[in-house]
Amino acid sequence: KEDFKASVREWAGRLKVKPSQIRVQKMRSKWASCSPGKWISFSEDLLKESRAFQEYAIVHELLHLRMSNHGKLFKSLMSIYVPDWERWAKGTDGDLCRG
Repeated sequence: KEDFKASVREWAGRLKVKPSQIRVQKMRSKWASCSPGKWISFSEDLLKESRAFQEYAIVHELLHLRMSNHGKLFKSLMSIYVPDWERWAKGTDGDLCRG
């Protein structure tokens, strides 16, 4: 869990965003979420997934601290930081936030 949070902090630095809190908790219907107060929450189940999928989820949620939608700019930034992100998005209906 602490290694995962360290990865989130590392990515936050690369993306130049500052989550106010990083939580790993039980979540029933989604992999992750981000609140208006800049809290980032990740599902405990994500810790069982591959490192590549974890990074996709981390970058996806952290980018929401810069923009709330999934528009062209969001997708362009995803492509820069996680070039194969669309491969992972297929398994989540393109949106980690809604599970």
